[in-house]
Amino acid sequence: MKRECSIVRDVLPLYFENMVSEDTATFVKEHLESCPDCAAELEQLKSGREMIQEETPQRKFDANVIAAFKKKIARKILKIVAAVCLVFAVLFSALLLYTGISYPVTKDNISLSTKTDNGYRYIILESKSGKSLCFEGKAEDIMNDHNEVCGQKITLYNLKYHNNFDFTKNANSMSWGIPLNDEHQYQYLELIIELEHDTLQISTAE
Repeated sequence: MKRECSIVRDVLPLYFENMVSEDTATFVKEHLESCPDCAAELEQLKSGREMIQEETPQRKFDANVIAAFKKKIARKILKIVAAVCLVFAVLFSALLLYTGISYPVTKDNISLSTKTDNGYRYIILESKSGKSLCFEGKAEDIMNDHNEVCGQKITLYNLKYHNNFDFTKNANSMSWGIPLNDEHQYQYLELIIELEHDTLQISTAE
């Protein structure tokens, strides 16, 4: 390579970008007119710029397509999350409504029975499966003819029930018991349940 060609090719990128002095530009131009190799080098620079200029709009287009696709996916995800949250909110509200409302207890909702087990006599109150009872109550001693305490009367009132979420639960039960043959304890228990339209009564007395 001629020395002049070496100098021209060193400054050719600057010449291509119009970043040389007027004298240098004239020198390079005259050289290019007489040197096919350096002229070909200039054409390669021009071709490289054209490729970059062609690629830039395509890259911008690709970037815009990708950005639009991401926004579309994000909107879909947001809609799905919103729908799932709405379903959970509806189900949770329905569950609270189902379990939160109380209903008056009737004699068809409960059953009374007695049971002897391990030296104790029990009164058992059971409600239907899937229902929880709540109530108020009071206890009173029962006096015999000699003004002695012989038993205890338990009275339940304002009975209400709530639905349980777990329908597989066994019947909800409560019990009251006294030991048998213990003269220092109550001889028997009496349970009275005051309902809105009925009164139920049961005793451990034989």
